[in-house]
Amino acid sequence: MNLTDKNFLIKVEEYTSNQLQRKDDIQKIIDAVSANGKEEQFGILTFTAKYICGLMRVLKVAPGIPEVNSINQIKSDLNENIKKGIEQLKEIIYLGEANDQDYFNETYFTLSSQNFSNVTQLFSDLESIKKYINHLKR
Repeated sequence: MNLTDKNFLIKVEEYTSNQLQRKDDIQKIIDAVSANGKEEQFGILTFTAKYICGLMRVLKVAPGIPEVNSINQIKSDLNENIKKGIEQLKEIIYLGEANDQDYFNETYFTLSSQNFSNVTQLFSDLESIKKYINHLKR
């Protein structure tokens, strides 16, 4: 996996057949990762994002699945992992440019319904990257 490949995100989109919704912001994250040698943390972040997206999908269909006994447990796990994912993202972003830090604080880290939507889209994009990374490992 070569995060510095200028076509990396294009390859992710081609592999997943999904347009990245927060492509510019993902590039800022990748730039911070590459500049600071945090590829391992990026891998952990993409794993967390994939897990979060999976929990969100389960939560959407859970009321219709009789085997799901504890929707509250799923919600609790989702909430805990969103917090975890945001902290992992902060660790990466806070190593980058100061103006990027301010931008991410305003766009993702302050509590608002719009920022929740933004962070959900960002995690969805990171999930696509994780899927592509897993594909490359095969």
